[in-house]
Formats: sequence, C-alpha cells, structure tokens
Amino acid sequence: TFVRKSNRRDLWCEVQTDWHGLLMSRDNAEIELMSTETGTKPTDYPAGISALAPSYLHLRRRHSRAGESFLLADVFIDERLGQKIDTADFTSKTSMRLIADIPGLKIVDARQILTIGSADPEVSELLGLSLGDPIAYVQRIAVAEDGTIALVANGI
Repeated sequence: TFVRKSNRRDLWCEVQTDWHGLLMSRDNAEIELMSTETGTKPTDYPAGISALAPSYLHLRRRHSRAGESFLLADVFIDERLGQKIDTADFTSKTSMRLIADIPGLKIVDARQILTIGSADPEVSELLGLSLGDPIAYVQRIAVAEDGTIALVANGI
C-alpha cells in the first residue's frame, strides 16, 4: 500500500431544511463576490412555483473557509429588491438572508431542492476539486407576497 496524498480536511456543511436554517451562515466562512450583472433572469428554476420578476440582479459568489473553497453560488435577486440591499452585504450574508433582511418584504413560500452530481471542469477549477468528485447542487427559491420569485440561488 502506498499513500500518495492525505485527504484534505473535510469542509462539509449541514444543509438545513427549515426557514431559520436557510438564513444561517457558516462559521468562519468568507464570501468572495466574483461578478455582478443586472438585467438578467434565472434559466434554471422549477416551473409552477411562481412567476418571474421583470429582471434580476445576478451575483456569482464563492464561499471559503480557512482558504479552501466549499461553495460556488449563482444568486438571482429580483432587481427591484436588489436596489434595497447594501452592497457590503453581498460579501457577508447568505443568499436567503440578503432578502430576509429587506424591510417590508414578506416571503410567503421558500423551497429547497437538493441533487447530487459530479464536478465538471469549471467547478473542479473554481472549488479546487478533482474532475468527477461528488458534489451537491442546492437550489433555493423564495417567493414574495406579490407572487413573484424574489430569489433563486443555485449553489454547488
């Protein structure tokens, strides 16, 4: 038997299933804002939940702890709501917390979809994984009181 390399420390995250859990941030996590784009729409969301807003603010973020990346996220926030969020919060709050903290906004439905897959070349590079490593895809959707989708967050 030959040991070629020891495994890196696990950076697992417990995936919460209740509203309070969806708002929690990970201990000692840092959020890097990789890009922002306005006037977009999410293309990957379940049909039949609610209607899309006219346009969305798209945030691409990478979460890390102790210098090791553990989450790559594409966050789409109703652009009308995005204007009410302090840009400093983009690197300090979870996606659900970004909209939960907007004064006067009432979330009437929130869902989470979890699937398991494998790391493709882009994910491998951005998260420092080997090609084909197992990964979890977590999609979170929040619907506002006016019936529009306030947030779609696609995390890997």
